Amino acid sequence: MKGRRAFGVLALLVCGLTTGIRAQQQESDLTKPKVPLVSVVGCATRTAEGMWMLTNATDGVESKVLFMTAKEIEEAKKKALGNNRYKLLGTLEFLTKEELLKDAHRAEFTRPEVANATGQLQDGRKLIVKGLLITAPNEKRLNLVSVQQLADTCK
Repeated sequence: MKGRRAFGVLALLVCGLTTGIRAQQQESDLTKPKVPLVSVVGCATRTAEGMWMLTNATDGVESKVLFMTAKEIEEAKKKALGNNRYKLLGTLEFLTKEELLKDAHRAEFTRPEVANATGQLQDGRKLIVKGLLITAPNEKRLNLVSVQQLADTCK
């Protein structure tokens, strides 16, 4: 009888430990972002359809902060271009104020005197961008959170 009781207690302990380990693993998986924030250097390119792309782009480097430091911008200026292409999403805030207001939805609720656009996204310029990396089967997309021009041309 004592042997059965001891085995029962041991079984409960083992079961409890494995459940606790599984719970910790699930908890740690929740802390990892499903869509990573990355920093990428490349060339701003507007397609004939008006879509924005980042071409000749580097691989994305995961980042923990939304903004760019002066050091990060200086290092990006020296970075060689790459072979990647990213479709850019959320571009309106990074165009000029005039371009932002051409969008029917934005013009509907944004007055010209308070329109907030940086003007950093311009065709043919070398940029560093930060965005949420969304991967699809045949395409990589960046939902932009920050854009900074590095050069007037893309070389």
